[in-house]
Amino acid sequence: MTRKMTERVLGCRVREPSPGCFAPVMASGIVSRAAAPLGHPWASDALFAVAAGAYAVLTAAVVRRLIRHRDRVVRDLNDPARIFGFFTFVAASDVLAARPADARWAPVAAVLLVAAVSVWAALAGQVVRVLRRSWATALRRADGSWFLSVVGLQSVVPAAAALRLATTWRTAELVCWGAGVCLYALVTGVTAIRLRRHRLTARELTPPYWVAMGSGAISVLAGARLLPGLAAGSPLRPVTVTVLLTVWCWASCLLPLLVAAGVWRHGVRRVPLVHDPAWWTIVFPLGMYAVATQALGAGAGIAPPAGLGRAMAWAGTVAWLLVATGALVRGSRVPTPEPAGHRAAELCTGEPAGPPGPPSTR
Repeated sequence: MTRKMTERVLGCRVREPSPGCFAPVMASGIVSRAAAPLGHPWASDALFAVAAGAYAVLTAAVVRRLIRHRDRVVRDLNDPARIFGFFTFVAASDVLAARPADARWAPVAAVLLVAAVSVWAALAGQVVRVLRRSWATALRRADGSWFLSVVGLQSVVPAAAALRLATTWRTAELVCWGAGVCLYALVTGVTAIRLRRHRLTARELTPPYWVAMGSGAISVLAGARLLPGLAAGSPLRPVTVTVLLTVWCWASCLLPLLVAAGVWRHGVRRVPLVHDPAWWTIVFPLGMYAVATQALGAGAGIAPPAGLGRAMAWAGTVAWLLVATGALVRGSRVPTPEPAGHRAAELCTGEPAGPPGPPSTR
């Protein structure tokens, strides 16, 4: 996949990649997995090819940016509004690594997994340093992108499970999943405090808030991948199933709330509905919810969620087509500046969005 194809199909800027430029790869990879059981393997393979090609192009672009513009990367790593975007690389790597394939794919998947774990650990340490240095400022700017840290951590478990590592690794996977659930609860609490202390405007209610649902869904997927390794008589199995059902119900409750928030934002508050690269953060949660629901139905033996998972797989596929079509249409036109205050544009574009617009426009 070439640079121009990546920019036109996925709507990302390759010349100046942003911290969250791998969001389209995450979305394409997980929708590829969601579409697999729908009876159209060619569509799943095509989406995976798009994800893998874009991953290669974007990785090269990020390395080039790190070499040529190290100061900009350092600036992003010290900005609480942008650092969480780097976790999209972790999730994208793991989503590709977790795809079932023949033995020839295993070495590549192992490299992707090692890279993902290493980058997540480094980013987690940097996030702690940034938050310690400017907690009050960071809290005011907390948004849905913070949940990408959860997505990155939980994505490690399905990737490791797909590689069928030794039994000794199952304990590490279980610890990783438990840590991810705790991190999800922590980020949810911090985001709730932010929403309570600082009023959220219509323009600030951006697509990345959907990652709150997506991070819950991937927590369910990661836990469901652990169930086959837990014996029926193990005391951990009922605890794991209970946690999975609780998190799945929470993610399911968020889904209609997020849809209603979008209707309020664009229908009531009249925020223009124009194509935005950050829409990929809506596609990923839909695809992840579908895969997680299917995995929960199979792992826990619950029939209704399995049927729902199939329906959501279609929803995620349609969403991918809509966003990709929007990117193609937008790429064929003369670029226009992003609306003022639209911070979601930072996820897949190269530069931060402008300052907030006047209250009257919100």
